[in-house]
Amino acid sequence: MAQASTSRKKPSAGRRNRPSPRQRLLDAATKLFTEEGIRVIGIDRILREADVAKASLYSLLGSKDNLVIAYLERLSEEYQQRWEQRTGSLSSVDEKILAFFDMAIDEEPDKDFRGSPFFNAANEYPRPETDSEERIVATCRAHRAWMRNTMARLLTEKNGYRSDDQADQLLIFLEGGLAGARFVQDVSPLVTARSLADGMLGAPPADYSI
Repeated sequence: MAQASTSRKKPSAGRRNRPSPRQRLLDAATKLFTEEGIRVIGIDRILREADVAKASLYSLLGSKDNLVIAYLERLSEEYQQRWEQRTGSLSSVDEKILAFFDMAIDEEPDKDFRGSPFFNAANEYPRPETDSEERIVATCRAHRAWMRNTMARLLTEKNGYRSDDQADQLLIFLEGGLAGARFVQDVSPLVTARSLADGMLGAPPADYSI
């Protein structure tokens, strides 16, 4: 009698190269949250999209709110990396700051003019009711703070004095441009915002005394 084979079937190459459950959860969350919103998307739909068991979600992340935070953190990290790659060869402070506007002009059409995912997420939690909801809003604010602080640091290097107010104004230009582009489904408000920013950056330094 032939001896029964005890060898197990090897997984296919496609399955071996499949992203990890955590990455699949984040990929699914990114697609669904950015296209449709956060609170309207239930856990079961994310799990179906990611092909991940519910037990894996809770083992890896603990809750949907933690998945939302991980999604926002990944978006912020990827955004910062794109900005750094875009500005790595630039020496001009003005060009580095205008890169924030250029990124939006380039990226918004491909995003169907959805605007900032951080603003969109924060708007879904206008009155956070739990610690995890507070952390979601804090993650959105942290991304905005990185943008503002980056602009302020660059402007301070350029001007020779703290330039927080100018950074605040430039960020308002960018945020207004994003909001306008979402409303009219066109980049023209962002182009106008860039022009305003360029004009401010090119203006003579303010008479500043310590």
